[in-house]
Amino acid sequence: MVDASLILDAIVAVSIAAGVFFAIAELRDMKRDRRIQLLQQVNDHMGTMEFADPLLKILGSKTTDAKELEKQVSRTELHMVANYFEGVAALATEGDIHKRTLTIAFPYYLLWKKMEPWVAAERVALDLPPMYAAMEKLAKWQEQQEDFGYSDYISKA
Repeated sequence: MVDASLILDAIVAVSIAAGVFFAIAELRDMKRDRRIQLLQQVNDHMGTMEFADPLLKILGSKTTDAKELEKQVSRTELHMVANYFEGVAALATEGDIHKRTLTIAFPYYLLWKKMEPWVAAERVALDLPPMYAAMEKLAKWQEQQEDFGYSDYISKA
């Protein structure tokens, strides 16, 4: 004959295990929701005129010279764009946002190719070798992948 307390202990143990399972599932959903929220916040900022104007100037620039780029886009605007993409790239390199999702949404490689001479000059001028390293890392990762729909643009840039 089985003691009633043993049956109750078994029921409690199963209930605790089920609770833990559902708590883990809920935490995973919360993490996914937080990633989606981060991406939405990223896109909200990119859509402003104050940001879009210098970004389009950079992407449309034909120069490969840091000084010439600063003539077309102010140094403040260049830092604003670079700081923004550095912050977002840091989220991706830390795993808070999926790199693939982020690079599908924006061609980091193209932006890096346009800004690399200017970033190199700024690193020397400010004596900050790691400046914009996350942006560079994500751009190089995207270049290696070559499967995000930007291959035609990359070959022309």
